Amino acid sequence: MTIAHAVPSTADSRIAAVVLALQALGTLVALGLTEARLDVLVLVEPPVLLGEGSAPLVTGALLTPEAVRGMLAVLLVTAALQAFLVHRSARGALGASTASTAHWIAVSQSLGITVVFIALLNGAAAASTIVLAYALAAGGGLLGWLQDRAPRLTQSRAHLWPYAFITVLVIVPWGVIALVQITGIVLGAPASDGVRVTTLVVLAVTAAWAVAEWAIARPAGVARSPEGAARLRVIASTGLASIPAGAVLVLALLGG
Repeated sequence: MTIAHAVPSTADSRIAAVVLALQALGTLVALGLTEARLDVLVLVEPPVLLGEGSAPLVTGALLTPEAVRGMLAVLLVTAALQAFLVHRSARGALGASTASTAHWIAVSQSLGITVVFIALLNGAAAASTIVLAYALAAGGGLLGWLQDRAPRLTQSRAHLWPYAFITVLVIVPWGVIALVQITGIVLGAPASDGVRVTTLVVLAVTAAWAVAEWAIARPAGVARSPEGAARLRVIASTGLASIPAGAVLVLALLGG
């Protein structure tokens, strides 16, 4: 049995756009109240070798307000695309293909920018590592567009091959982040408790998003109906854009 792809309702897209815009505005106001200064989001204290000529083994990772503005971009991009969907829907010109394209562009940037931020937060500094992490996460997100081109079949899983590639590509950067954390522990300069908790929370949210997209592609559970799938997709993409930016704000105001 083939189930049609869904178009998000105007009301759901409007609520998502407003929620994301309010989060972005709230973050900007909070940063303004703290003079828009983030001295240090995370400071990795280097071990000191005793003796003459001793030097730190790890220089640490210092993040600036630019990092927060980068995460705000996730909120704003997703909010703008939700507003675009509201506009097209209100005009009666929103189709499943357009909704899918806008959705996966937003998800791609959410995944890519979030992975880069978390990698930097954990101490990854090599430009090649950062660029590769962004390319894998963002590219994996865009493969979701191919998934939406396949029919949603209830009796077969053969159509889920793009989703399988998405999962692999998105998992790899998180493996790199785990290696960076392990390296810090081995060198005696582990990431702070705040950074580790933030990493785990963002990873959990990303995993929850992946489960939601699996349910939509399969289809299964609440996503079996087109209306249920559309609502779940709006909720999942809004959460994907919201939680990492919230984590950045908490670290900025409370410290890593």
